[in-house]
Amino acid sequence: MSATRLDRLVTLLESGSTQVIKNTAVQQISDVQKQHPDELFNLLTRVIPFLRSKNWDTRVAAAKAVGGIVENADKYDPNAEDEPVKEESNGHVKPENSNGSAVKKEENGDGTLSPNEDQLDLNTLDIASILKFGKPLLASAGKEYDFKLATMDPAARLTHQKKSLTSRLGLGGAYTEDELVTENDISSQTGGTRTPGMHRIDTSVSRSDSITSASCASPPPGSTPTSELQPGLSKRQLNMLKRKAKKDVQNRANKVHIVDLGPARRASSQTDIPQTPSASQPFAVKIEPKEENGDESSNVGDYFSLDRKGPDDDGKFVKEFKGTPIPDKSSFQTEAEESGLEWPFERLCDFLTVELFDHSWEVRHGAAMGLREVVRVHGAGAGRQKGMTRAQNDRLNQRWLNDLACRICCVFMLDRFADYTSDNAVAPIRETAGQTLASVLQYLSLENVVATFNVLYRLVMQNDAELSAWQVCQGGMIGMRYLVAVRNDLLLEDGSLMDGVLAAVIKGLSNFDDDVRAVSAATLIPVAKEFVELRPKALENLIDQVWACLSNLQDDLSASTGFVMDLLAKLCSFPQVLDAMQANARQDPSQSFHELVPRLFPFLRHTITSVRAAVLRALLTFLNIQGPGTDGWIEARALRLIFQNILLERNEGVLKLSLQLWDAVIARLVNGTNELPTHLEPILDAIVPLSLTPIGVPRHPIAMDHSLLIRPSGQLFGPPANSQHRRSTPPGSNEPAHRKRKKSRFGKEDMMAPPTSPSHNVDGHMMSGDLELVGVDVIIRSRICTAQALGKAIAAWPEQSRRQTFLSLLIPSLSSPNSSTQLTATMIIEEFGKTLAAKDELAVDFATALLPIVEGERPNAYQDLVPKLQVVRTQCTALINVFRDHHITSLPQIAVVVQGDPDASPYAFSTADAEKILDVHYERMKKSLTPAARMVATGQLEAARAEVQTSLAEAKTVKEQRDVRIKAAAAGALVALDSPPKKPAQTIKSMMDSVKKEENVELQRRSAAAVAGFIVHLVKSNRTVVVNKVVGNLVKFYCMETAETPEFIGQADIETGILTLKKDEDIRDHPDAAKFAEDAKNARITRRGAREALEQIAGRFGSQVFEKVPVLKDVIERPIKRAFTEDSLPVEISSPDGVFGQEVVDGLSTLRALVGRFHPDVRSFVKALLPLVAKALKSRLYVLRYAAAKCFATICSVMPVEGITMLVENVLPTISNGSEVHGRQGAIECIYHLIHVMEDGILPYVIFLITPVLGRMSDSDNDIRLLATTSFATLVKLVPLEAGIPDPPGLPETLLKGRDKERKFVAQMLDAKKVEAFDIPVGIKATLRSYQQDGVNWLAFLNRYNLHGILCDDMGLGKTLQTLCMVASDHHMRAEEYAKTQDPNCRRLPSLIVCPPTLSGHWQQEIRQYAPFLSSVAYVGSPSQRSIHRSQLDKVDIVITSYEICRNDNDILKPLNWNYCVLDEGHLIKNAKSKTSQAVKNFQSNHRLILSGTPIQNNVLELWSLFDFLMPGFLGSEKVFQERFAKPIAASRFAKSSSKEQESGALAIEALHKQVLPFLLRRLKEEVLDDLPPKILQNYYCDLSELQRKLFEDFTKKEGKEIQTKAGAADRESKQHIFQALQYMKKLCNSPAMVIKPQHKHYDATQKYLKQHNTSLDDIAHAPKLGALKDLLVDCGIGASDVEKSNGNGVGDLPEAVSQHRALVFCQMKEMLDMVQTQVLEKALPSVQFMRLDGSVEATKRQEIVNKFNSDPSYDVLLLTTSVGGLGLNLTGADTVIFVEHDWNPQKDIQAMDRAHRIGQKKVVNVYRIVTRGTLEEKILNLQRFKIDVASTVVNQQNAGLGSMQTDQILDLFNVSADSADPSALPPPPSNDNGTGIDENDAVDATGEVREKGKKGFLDDLGELWDERQYEEEFDLEGFLGRMKG
Repeated sequence: MSATRLDRLVTLLESGSTQVIKNTAVQQISDVQKQHPDELFNLLTRVIPFLRSKNWDTRVAAAKAVGGIVENADKYDPNAEDEPVKEESNGHVKPENSNGSAVKKEENGDGTLSPNEDQLDLNTLDIASILKFGKPLLASAGKEYDFKLATMDPAARLTHQKKSLTSRLGLGGAYTEDELVTENDISSQTGGTRTPGMHRIDTSVSRSDSITSASCASPPPGSTPTSELQPGLSKRQLNMLKRKAKKDVQNRANKVHIVDLGPARRASSQTDIPQTPSASQPFAVKIEPKEENGDESSNVGDYFSLDRKGPDDDGKFVKEFKGTPIPDKSSFQTEAEESGLEWPFERLCDFLTVELFDHSWEVRHGAAMGLREVVRVHGAGAGRQKGMTRAQNDRLNQRWLNDLACRICCVFMLDRFADYTSDNAVAPIRETAGQTLASVLQYLSLENVVATFNVLYRLVMQNDAELSAWQVCQGGMIGMRYLVAVRNDLLLEDGSLMDGVLAAVIKGLSNFDDDVRAVSAATLIPVAKEFVELRPKALENLIDQVWACLSNLQDDLSASTGFVMDLLAKLCSFPQVLDAMQANARQDPSQSFHELVPRLFPFLRHTITSVRAAVLRALLTFLNIQGPGTDGWIEARALRLIFQNILLERNEGVLKLSLQLWDAVIARLVNGTNELPTHLEPILDAIVPLSLTPIGVPRHPIAMDHSLLIRPSGQLFGPPANSQHRRSTPPGSNEPAHRKRKKSRFGKEDMMAPPTSPSHNVDGHMMSGDLELVGVDVIIRSRICTAQALGKAIAAWPEQSRRQTFLSLLIPSLSSPNSSTQLTATMIIEEFGKTLAAKDELAVDFATALLPIVEGERPNAYQDLVPKLQVVRTQCTALINVFRDHHITSLPQIAVVVQGDPDASPYAFSTADAEKILDVHYERMKKSLTPAARMVATGQLEAARAEVQTSLAEAKTVKEQRDVRIKAAAAGALVALDSPPKKPAQTIKSMMDSVKKEENVELQRRSAAAVAGFIVHLVKSNRTVVVNKVVGNLVKFYCMETAETPEFIGQADIETGILTLKKDEDIRDHPDAAKFAEDAKNARITRRGAREALEQIAGRFGSQVFEKVPVLKDVIERPIKRAFTEDSLPVEISSPDGVFGQEVVDGLSTLRALVGRFHPDVRSFVKALLPLVAKALKSRLYVLRYAAAKCFATICSVMPVEGITMLVENVLPTISNGSEVHGRQGAIECIYHLIHVMEDGILPYVIFLITPVLGRMSDSDNDIRLLATTSFATLVKLVPLEAGIPDPPGLPETLLKGRDKERKFVAQMLDAKKVEAFDIPVGIKATLRSYQQDGVNWLAFLNRYNLHGILCDDMGLGKTLQTLCMVASDHHMRAEEYAKTQDPNCRRLPSLIVCPPTLSGHWQQEIRQYAPFLSSVAYVGSPSQRSIHRSQLDKVDIVITSYEICRNDNDILKPLNWNYCVLDEGHLIKNAKSKTSQAVKNFQSNHRLILSGTPIQNNVLELWSLFDFLMPGFLGSEKVFQERFAKPIAASRFAKSSSKEQESGALAIEALHKQVLPFLLRRLKEEVLDDLPPKILQNYYCDLSELQRKLFEDFTKKEGKEIQTKAGAADRESKQHIFQALQYMKKLCNSPAMVIKPQHKHYDATQKYLKQHNTSLDDIAHAPKLGALKDLLVDCGIGASDVEKSNGNGVGDLPEAVSQHRALVFCQMKEMLDMVQTQVLEKALPSVQFMRLDGSVEATKRQEIVNKFNSDPSYDVLLLTTSVGGLGLNLTGADTVIFVEHDWNPQKDIQAMDRAHRIGQKKVVNVYRIVTRGTLEEKILNLQRFKIDVASTVVNQQNAGLGSMQTDQILDLFNVSADSADPSALPPPPSNDNGTGIDENDAVDATGEVREKGKKGFLDDLGELWDERQYEEEFDLEGFLGRMKG
């Protein structure tokens, strides 16, 4: 059979194209386990083989899947039921049942648990032997496939592997290995007499779960299966066969092995056990029993069972297989485990523990991950057994864990595999084994943790090992690292542990191997604090060791660099450590700071950013140490290296740290006697020219002078040369020198690369000035920081020598031919000016030199821009050449040299020449062309001219940009030097140009600061006019960007609407998109600069800003006061020029810009304006509301208490004012912006906003509704966080009181369980179960707050009933309210229920049954039938219609107002574009509700349409939804998605779920299990199709008279005739195709009818039962994806692997079963996986089908006939039973249900009977006496039983009720007063009849057949399977 969906899902672990798909598969496999707890071992058996995959991702995914599966399995605790008793000294357990290890006497005091030779013990583990004799585990030993193992059964193999493991571990002396393929293998493979030691392959396996394999059970292809050949084989032939076998082995080596370790059930003949090579066993650690061949009583030591008496296991080891039977029991589950007698994962862990020592590293890695996952979750249950006391089990558990810890330590000792990534060795097996050990350690007792530690300690110290290997030491250290991390609680309790860890770390740090050092350093980092505090004496030694490590790390790529640096930085953060270092330095000069600190210098330019940052932090720490001799390391080399760090660093964080360090060093040197000149002067000639290196243009970089840079050693950098090779000597060790480490796989010697030079790693691009790779902004930032560093140093220099030192260094640069050199020089001077305390001579000289730059003309060209001009020249030449080609002679001459070039004369080529060529010469030459030439050349000329124009524009732009920068920096420097010129115009212009145009943020910020500085200077000089002008311009600049500050004039007359929404729409296509983008960018730059300048001004003046700069106050306050003091807007707002209106908008905008920067004392001014801004929110103009909303939101973010109080008290009340649309629009717009501006800051206030916003989600205004739903979506995600936030100080008491009420509401909204109980005010004729009452409470909550939602309870939980309760209650309450108040809002309105056509009858039935007081009409059927009911639509309580009719009769239904609009199976509107969806969304209703049984949350992309019906705008527009959710989610599922896309996809899904969950209520059956009966019986009604009705009526007309006469007769023939007639009608109920055969009277007429209607006889439309079955299955989630596909909705990459429900479908007739199979499953629902079981299946194969169905939950449906389905089959897989037909004999139906009842062991079972309304089917089910007669007579052909019926009753069977509303056609309504206390779902008997008082129903007798309790008693499920995680 082809692969099932579950198989495909499991295969995705390997074949999934991205990690997301693999992770999704993992998630779904975990969900399968959650939904089907019984499938634990079935799933594990499928997943475990993937742990052996060669692919890393596959193994990781498989391990995650194992983790997910076991997390959803019950924890095993056999003593859970025990009463807590005192530990007895003597248990009642036989010694042979023990499974312990040799433990200490006191631990084993009860004497009942004798040691088990299979288990190792940490205390007696023979490390020396393992290291000496153990077989190292390499990458692979060519043993991918061991021939010997393949021919054994699993028990023998496990035993063999365990014994060979003992010897491979070296515990049996030296290990000798067998040959891979021996002659014996060949002989047994060729089928001759088998050698006695060889285990015979069993081909007749008795158990159905053993998987046999062709590759093992049959001879290999090509070998001769005859024994005669055997003796005559020569050596050559044997060798040939051997090679062939080897090749065969290799061909199959890489395929996944399926390992089946089946439980023991074998015949006595199958007891041959292969013998292992005997080895001497000098170490009494673990003794294996010897077995005799064929002797079953030898009691082979069974590894997983405590009971030694049982027979051995039987199973198969299988290679890839096809078509073998699926086991009904997993290979990883023994009998004892299954019955809960021992830990369920015993067998699995056994298997994985053996795999830990496999020859192949991939298998070891997978096994370690598998063990890690199982032990992590279930380690506490390991080794425990049923029947032992808790104390005994605790000891067994500790022994089991102890044994596993031993084996992990063995892995540390023997694993030699390392993977070399760059130069780091990654040891995947040892790392994963460390994680597994961590899983074990969390459950180990203190003694066992100490024992583990002792073993690891010995591995690290290697004092006693003859053969030491770095891998062993690293393994021990890895184990130590995990021990320290997981059990650091014990370190604090047990001092010896702490000392041991410290000793091990110090030893590890001194190891010659880099990787060991890395792990050692990493081990200590998490617990450094504890060590420093508890072991101060040991610090000295540790610090020495860390420093020694650093001095040996010349190699940039050393694995340990980062860890050792981190450890040093961490240690240095403790004062005790620094004190110890000082003490060390005093005693030992070699430990002085002067010696130690320079060891850090090589790491300043390390390739790893975090290492560079760590060094800087460490150096800053050392600077902070005061005391003699602590600053000996600060000298010229250190200064130069720190300065180089600033010059070359690209990372902003590290750059800021470098600058911080430089400032600290300068401050330290200046402190006391100014030593700065001593150390800085020698290096000025290097660092100043380096700083002034010009910056080139893209593709033409200008490199730094390498000879000015130094290496950490102090040598000059010079041109890169071959450096000396320096080797690392192990610190403090006498090891011989090691060879350079090769990239070997299994051995590793220490190797240190030569010190790497910056030119070929981290700084190469910065040094060569490569703009494309580094980025202009990064280089400018670096130059700004070097300017700050030098400026600080110049200002700190002693004044007497300052001028002579620096004047000559900097002044020449101001007139440099390079623009970027001039810029850096002016910035250095500006920084000097900022830091300078008082003006000195140097400042005066600088100012004199700067003035001409600001006021004079700039040069025509710069040397660093020459390449730009050369491009222009080249293109001008090309243009002229086009003319030359067309024979023009008088061509202009172009100079060869361009201006800016050092050799340029005044006549060199300039931009002016290019402009002249473009304008004057071009036109002149064009006129000179002949007309013919002009036609030919026009295209070429235009293209060449366009290229010149482009490059010329670019050259001019760059030149202008450099001019602006230099002038702005010079003006800023003059302001900083406090020497601005008397006439300020040029200075202001220079700075304002930069504020307006500068693209680089940092340069623009500097200019803005300079403007603010200049304003301070102007205010001091009382030049108010200039100040007013500058500030006025800045405000204008700030308001230039229309995206932020809207233009008033274009929108002055728009009143209703929300500008925010229009702004979002404005991002549309513009006619000239490029120009629009350019303008928008320029406006954004200008606004950014102006805002920075205004903020700087506000910051500079602080609390006096309005006194000093009154113009700023006037710009804000005057227009706001004038506009909003009165209730209505002033007249001038309407003036056509719009000046005043723009002033108001600008004032609000400026206030918004500055409120955050105002000094707290100025806030009283803002507070005074706040009521006016709040008033502006109600303004009639929407542009003013927009500006006010943004301004108010920003004020709230700065002054939350004042702002939010004003909001709650003054603004929010207007939001619910129905008559004032402007107030509502302003308020909701304000809240929208508030959410966006305040972000997390809004948390304490969320609760005030949520209800007002909620109320607007159903506002009559579309814009308000849209903004409210968007805002609510954001707020609802924040609510869970709100409760933990403390109250903001100063919130008024009134607000705090109101908040508790709001909290209560929000809690109810987010948690349906907290909703207040709702008393149903009407008499619903049903007793609600408690979860149904909860559902009604939730619906009432939605009703109360005008919310809308989706009720997506599992099928069968009564969604219809819950909905009816709410609809009926609301109708009643509205009627009462209307009677009282006559409020037109409460007048009577009908409710509309839209459902699939098959369900309309079901709704009618439910209304009659539960709420007969509601009048209803079914608006269904043909147009003529519908027209009859049209007049009633607004007069009845409930109208039931179908989706199709909503679409076709939209014009009739749309004008009506509805109270409730309920969409049953609402997922049918998932496609928003379908006409049906659009039709349904047109309806006007007070309340909207969707019912759906499918878990909508999983199908994220279709939620939008559902919520667009419920709350339009809640998920944004479809476009917004696509951007925010759909696209990231789709992108993350794309095969080649990046990890970033995958992350954003996951975040989008999470955000969406948070947003929609308050409006979804979903309960699964499992959750409400206690509340449900074991079985729920429901009739599922469908109506006859037109064709059926026609045929029925024909039949009764024709046969009616004859039946009438025969009904009264008593003779056998008459009864027979009636019986046949009933059979005919029964078939007709199923499908007309079953009766209309060619010989039928009406065959031709029917065919004609079909032709007219363009359908065929087997069309599902004519057989409503089949349609109903399809709908029922889709309700169950079976085949839902097919329905989606047919609706045009795609399905994600991974459809659900396993449906929520699985169904048994019963028919009576095979013919009907065929129709179900072809018409429903194969045609309509092709994705459904089904199996079939009817009379045609051989009896022998039936159980196989049952097993397959039970073991593979991805089979959705099993089709059965009632006769076969009742044959004692135990179908434990399904939870839904559907009867398509009903047997005359209810006993048969009951028998079939009994299958279902067995299913009910863990799940509630839904039994559906599809009944055709108004036909004999329904009548039979409703005539109880007749049913009882039928049960005993009809089937036995004793038809006299019919005589007991009255004639009219018999005749009634043949009538089709004309109106299905005919009460006689329906069962009587149930009564709940039958005294039995059973509610209506239980009070139906097996055939659906409601029980009569005093009469026995069928289920009364049948209840004795099987009962839940008996199952519980027969299998003890509470220990293991009974308590699965919910």
